[in-house]
Amino acid sequence: MDFDRGVIERELHRHHRGDAAAADAWLGRVRWEDAMVPYAVWRGLWSVKRGAYRNQPLGGPHDAVADARLLIAKLEQMAATPSSSPW
Repeated sequence: MDFDRGVIERELHRHHRGDAAAADAWLGRVRWEDAMVPYAVWRGLWSVKRGAYRNQPLGGPHDAVADARLLIAKLEQMAATPSSSPW
């Protein structure tokens, strides 16, 4: 999430040609969440060493478009699975 947020922030500032107020106004309306955390919980592989669920790879090639498509597919899969999890 941190990497993606940084890319979006840089591109937004570039798009607004340095108008930080316009870029920051848009960014102020964004709610950032790391979708990989609920995916790790959904997969359910606990790491005793980390004291948290293990990060899970999405699979496939690692590029922006493929990652976005894979993440949407995983979110749809999670949403279609009955669960008692709060995610």
